[in-house]
Amino acid sequence: MKITVVVPTYNLGSYVKAILGNLKEQTVDFEAWLVDDGSTDGTAETLADFARGIPMFHVEQLPHKGVSVARNFGIEHATGDGIAFVDGDDMIKPTFVETLAEGLDQDAVMSAVGYDWRRRSVDRARESHHAIVLDQKSMFRQASNHGTEVGGYIWNKAFSSTALQAIDLTFDTSLHIAEDYLFTATFIAKTPGRYVYIPEVLYTKRNRPDSTIHTVNRAQEPGVFQQIYALEDLIK
Repeated sequence: MKITVVVPTYNLGSYVKAILGNLKEQTVDFEAWLVDDGSTDGTAETLADFARGIPMFHVEQLPHKGVSVARNFGIEHATGDGIAFVDGDDMIKPTFVETLAEGLDQDAVMSAVGYDWRRRSVDRARESHHAIVLDQKSMFRQASNHGTEVGGYIWNKAFSSTALQAIDLTFDTSLHIAEDYLFTATFIAKTPGRYVYIPEVLYTKRNRPDSTIHTVNRAQEPGVFQQIYALEDLIK
């Protein structure tokens, strides 16, 4: 099971160096698309210097059009059996890619791992490498509500490429917030099958003061979640 990791970046400064180091430490081979969203601070140059000489690592700099455009570019060019998304200012453990691949290898359409974030209290007693299997409806409820253990974020998950292609799913480029929740919820609502969650904490969300989540206008969010809740009707 080969994984493609898509990493969007935009003016990340020194933050990007941590994830680049983490990618280099992964315990299995994988493909990476490092897609820069028109940075002006040297981030794209940092990516290019890092990826030089690594055959499976690709760098692309796009005009500044937003994170969803960058992620969609990664989806379009990915060749892996599964696609994972990692934010360029976050951190992953060395077994992140391997564990997501193991989850998909269990005949799953999506796999997820545990994550750590200042906004979330991690139950260390539940942290385990033992896989938990969820059905479509159970995973949808995890992904469509705030504060759940698995969450609706995309960055602790890997999606089957075949399943993504079957429903022709990409990110909604008109959204500036909750686009990840809508992507994940749409995938689950339209994709019957087996879902695997491994509670081992392998992803760390870093709180960057000028990140989108801290600066974006949240006016779109209620409407997005109304779309998400309506998707549950698609699940038989």
